[in-house]
Amino acid sequence: MTLAIRGDRASCLSVQLGPRTWLLAVARGFGSIGGLATEAALLARLRAECERRVRSARFRRAIDRPQTAAMAMHAVLTRVNGDLYACTASHEDYVTAAASLTAVVVVAGHAYVLHAGATAAYLAHDGELVALSGDDVFDDRRRPLLGRAFMTGSSLDVTISSAALVQGDAIVLLERRLRGDADRRALLANLDASDPGEHVLVARFERDDTLADDAPAYVGPRASRAPVVARAAAALAFLIAAVVTH
Repeated sequence: MTLAIRGDRASCLSVQLGPRTWLLAVARGFGSIGGLATEAALLARLRAECERRVRSARFRRAIDRPQTAAMAMHAVLTRVNGDLYACTASHEDYVTAAASLTAVVVVAGHAYVLHAGATAAYLAHDGELVALSGDDVFDDRRRPLLGRAFMTGSSLDVTISSAALVQGDAIVLLERRLRGDADRRALLANLDASDPGEHVLVARFERDDTLADDAPAYVGPRASRAPVVARAAAALAFLIAAVVTH
């Protein structure tokens, strides 16, 4: 599988996990962990956990198959969330650090999106942009609230969605959702730029010679909730920090 990846590697992550599998991720947060900004700590810990797990033949088999890739990555994210939450001073009434994360596993012509927070993933196809992730920001009359995020509790709450890819499609990861038609037009016009901008990662799907006959059917961008429960009260308690401080 061939992906042409370019963009801001400081706030984003791209790593090949198998012969036909890539992980793409973007993070945005507030606070710090171990002297690092929360988003940097999250992406670094995610990379390290992936590098540790790819030494396991069982994980390599799971992450390189469309039927099991999303759940294999969900297990990785759950571990990362728990480890980082344990490094914070957060509790049920107060959150000291948290981050939005949108992760995309591209395997055998399919993209599986795991998402929590205010970051976003889009699919660029035939001159159109389709949102692949939901929006966990609730607009309050005074200021927005972030309903779900990483490191707000020891458990993890994410949505999982999927989309089929064809040659020429591009996956775009952003630190925030696009706000209107002007944002969409500007992004589409800049897709093939050598530097698409800060907090933007573009991965164009150029070729896949490894498509499997048993790849699952297209699910679509509507997210389905993974069977895990987060501390919603804590997520709401930290109010806007991850949204308005960037």
